[in-house]
Amino acid sequence: MKLTYTLPFKQLFREKNIFSPLSLTASDHIANSISFRHLAWFCVSWTTSSYAPLLQSADVHAWAYFRHSLKNRMIMKTLLLFFPVVLLMCGVFDADADEVKSVMEGDSVTLNPNLSQIQGFIEILWRFGEKGFTIAQTDGNKTSYEDYEVFRGRLQLNQNGSLTITNVRTNHSGLYEAEIRHKTGTSNQKFSITVYESPSVIAGAEAEMKLMSVKEGDPVTLHVPQIQGNELIVWRFGDEEELIVKADTEAKSSSLYYETDERFRDRLKLNDQTGSLTITNTRTTDSGLYKVKISSNKQTLYKRFIVTVSERGLSGGAVAGILVGVLLLAAAAAGVIYFYRRPRTTNLPSQMWTVPTADDVPLNPDTEIQTGDEILWLFGYKDALIAEIKGETREMTTHEGPDEIFKNRLKLDEMTGSLTIKFIFTEHTGLYTLKIRRGRETLKKKFHVSVSEWKITVMEGESVTLEPAYEIKKDDVIQCLFGDEEQQTLIAEFIGKAREIFIYDDVADERFRDILELDETTGSLTITNTRTEHSGVYRLQIRSSSGVSEQTFIVTVRDKVEEKFLEEDSVTLKPDTKIQRDDQILWMFGDQDKLIAQMKGGTVDIYDDVNKRFRGRLKLDKMTGSLTITKIETKHTGLYKLQIISSRGTLYKKFKVSIQPRYVAVTAGDSVHLNTDLTEIHTDDEIQWRFGDENSLIAEIKGGTGVTHDGPDERFRDRLELDETTGDLTIKNSTDEHTGRYKLKICSSEGNTNRTYIVIIRSREKSLLKEKTGKNLLFALNFFNFTTLS
Repeated sequence: MKLTYTLPFKQLFREKNIFSPLSLTASDHIANSISFRHLAWFCVSWTTSSYAPLLQSADVHAWAYFRHSLKNRMIMKTLLLFFPVVLLMCGVFDADADEVKSVMEGDSVTLNPNLSQIQGFIEILWRFGEKGFTIAQTDGNKTSYEDYEVFRGRLQLNQNGSLTITNVRTNHSGLYEAEIRHKTGTSNQKFSITVYESPSVIAGAEAEMKLMSVKEGDPVTLHVPQIQGNELIVWRFGDEEELIVKADTEAKSSSLYYETDERFRDRLKLNDQTGSLTITNTRTTDSGLYKVKISSNKQTLYKRFIVTVSERGLSGGAVAGILVGVLLLAAAAAGVIYFYRRPRTTNLPSQMWTVPTADDVPLNPDTEIQTGDEILWLFGYKDALIAEIKGETREMTTHEGPDEIFKNRLKLDEMTGSLTIKFIFTEHTGLYTLKIRRGRETLKKKFHVSVSEWKITVMEGESVTLEPAYEIKKDDVIQCLFGDEEQQTLIAEFIGKAREIFIYDDVADERFRDILELDETTGSLTITNTRTEHSGVYRLQIRSSSGVSEQTFIVTVRDKVEEKFLEEDSVTLKPDTKIQRDDQILWMFGDQDKLIAQMKGGTVDIYDDVNKRFRGRLKLDKMTGSLTITKIETKHTGLYKLQIISSRGTLYKKFKVSIQPRYVAVTAGDSVHLNTDLTEIHTDDEIQWRFGDENSLIAEIKGGTGVTHDGPDERFRDRLELDETTGDLTIKNSTDEHTGRYKLKICSSEGNTNRTYIVIIRSREKSLLKEKTGKNLLFALNFFNFTTLS
């Protein structure tokens, strides 16, 4: 749609002398140039004049927002926020744009060139502003961005030529132009974008819910995920989602507090470093729903809090003061006292529920219902009536609630007054209030219900099945999506009427290739041969004649690691799968996945110079793909990863290589013998014995001479004997303080050897071992904190 001036608009502006000259491009300049009287005249005139239908036809949604803004108490601020949108629709910018877009700050906007114009392009340049500064360009293969601070980290130019701007601000408003170059010439497309500030009221997305309770007068802090420094943070309150605080951390500006009804006057504090909101000196009127939206260059996050502020009970002193006051008043009134019995409210203990989706949840009063009691069930902080039992008639009624979210889901029990929510979902999260009216007394009870998703944990390599909570009908449409709310990817789909199944395993970096199975009978999705990269959020959306339902699953795939204990000075890691000639095999080591060996097309490459750690120690078998590590030392222990890439798919396997400890158990007072298994040592050999987590040196042989040390707290004083011929170590007259881990290191011309010993000293009076059968040995090992020693 192209926007141009029309004569009535120009005359209107000239006659009222609203601004000069006519062509203004910055919203802040407009705001500073126009008086409130002129702006109010302009808006009111347009709402009542013959131009209103034209404005309405330009943008129905913007017109509705504009009229709503006139009713806002902060008329001046709202009109100034909306005025650039009005000017854009009226053609004030005179951009002659091919497409006009309006977007709220913090959101993203994508500019899509006409597909017919980008076919066979040589180069696409995106320009911004009246001077046409180039901000991004691509030739279809290589993409580059100009380093303008205002767009830094915000631009994404796709191969199809579309430009996405994330986490927008008002200074991104203006004219954008795509210059598309072909062999035959150059074409241009223009886009006009207006970014307007967050309105005072808006409907937000669903988000994680957190329940918080606080006593009246105490502060409460609503914590958010850690921010990086370029976020737009917007806090809202109540079911109407009224704007209360906004901060732009990128602009380094002060936080803005919106006192629309003075509810929070001088009681809100936003932490600019963390984004957390603190409410001081809380009141019961602060109870309700709080929502925060955090927009950054990478993503947009939402979080919700339900805050309950409860009244403080009267102290004993306050009650005594009231009684004294009554007595004094009675004396002054010459002995005549009239008692008035006011209605009384009794608060029953509140309850908090966390339940999975699709469950039936019973909310019980936990108090005996009497004849004539009137029972009311309310939902939310607006106390929407959802169920009731009338007093004498015992007539029971259920209501559909806000947006009909409780339609056909509520069940009342006449005898107990309990309310059951059937097949509960996340939209039913919130506050439920029970009121029992009994004469002048009202019993009140609150239930905080949080509906969570299904959580499934499997080991790597296992299968996981996501099953719908109820039976699938033949005409249902099932969609399986992967990813969080901000980036959901369709991975499988079933069309009931056509009985067709579609598997989209080439999406999400192809991580689901050949491992998805969708059952057309049950609607369940199975992921076979899972890997850790399959961890995440999955959603089953089922569309039927009765409506749309959704189930959320949080799947965690844990690493499956094969453990290899060293009993000799070498170890072989085997793929345990048949290797084909065209397979590519990659062996990696450590947390950084450093490549140490690979085989492709029958050619073996060994990278044993990685920090010189594996020099001369690696062998890769061409036939089996097995990796052998020889002359192993402690530095070679750790995590090894195998990746096999073939036409059949990609296989992953992990190995943890560690030294197998030797266990020695004796009775207190006996000697402990730790043997090296050497018959003799050479003069150039070095032997070290160390003890405990601190690796304290307690004995060593160097140059053929042996030396012993007293060790920590001198626990080995006069107790150690070191055999200089074999390197064996003996601990005499052992006590329980000699229990622990001992490490042996042998350095020789043939290589280094490392060994670990676990010594257990048992009490002589209460021996845990039976000398003849040895049945209690395993128990003794477990008793000695086996986990911390291995």
